[in-house]
Amino acid sequence: MKKVLVAGATGYLGRYAVQEFKNRGYWVRALVRNPEKAKQPGPYFAPAIDTLADEVFVGDATKPDTIAEVCSGIDLVFSSLGMIKPDFVHSNFDVDYQGNLNILNLALKAGVKKFIYVSVFDAHRMMNIPNVQAHEKFVKELQAAKIESAVIRPTGYFSEIGQFVARTRKGYMLWVGEGYQRSNPIHGADLAKVCVDAVDGTEREVGVGGPEVYTYREMVDLAIEIGGTDPILLPLPNWLVEGAVAVTGLFNRDVHDVALFATNLSKMDIVAPQHGTHRLRDFFTQCKAL
Repeated sequence: MKKVLVAGATGYLGRYAVQEFKNRGYWVRALVRNPEKAKQPGPYFAPAIDTLADEVFVGDATKPDTIAEVCSGIDLVFSSLGMIKPDFVHSNFDVDYQGNLNILNLALKAGVKKFIYVSVFDAHRMMNIPNVQAHEKFVKELQAAKIESAVIRPTGYFSEIGQFVARTRKGYMLWVGEGYQRSNPIHGADLAKVCVDAVDGTEREVGVGGPEVYTYREMVDLAIEIGGTDPILLPLPNWLVEGAVAVTGLFNRDVHDVALFATNLSKMDIVAPQHGTHRLRDFFTQCKAL
């Protein structure tokens, strides 16, 4: 039985990855900072992992002394470890780059056979964004290391748009620009399947999106239909948002970096090869019950 370490195991994708690896017969070690989070379901219906994982390993990837044995006996590392919102303690480079590099160094020392890492689709178009820079700095380290690897590049997660229905039911909906940019976000369960498929695959990089392509405005319209409301629609011009993001950077770099990422995405199409079976309409219908 192959043994896998899942880093970022309490994140949206990490939870589904633990589930998918178990479904395929792997022995799973889940790396978590907070063991209590492992006992609870994750955001937007992602499963609790404490009863799925064979071992919950408590440690902080940014503190090497707490994870010294995390790769012991492991055949494969899967990492979706990364910052998704400011914690005002760590930077993107602390987590997305250095945290993953700490795990990679331990994997090399332990003789791990393969390392699968989740970065960003079309990252080369967004290298002005610190969290993308951090992801890609680690990708370079990984691809230069003496270990077989695969980089998974998703467009975006369903969890990132799960708040749409709630916003429309509160009576308002904001977006940046005209809302005609296209993307195909993917459900965590569908993305996890692609990630686990990469274990036996030969591709070094895998671009992946969901089965349906929407404009931002079409996603808003779908959320309004399912929410059954008539909210106020507030499209914000790019120049206004970019100015606000720049000002934010003078006061809080962490919030600025997250806002910069969202602003950049609002100005470009992000459409990757289509995978999976989960439909946005069904997901929004689930979200209505939240």
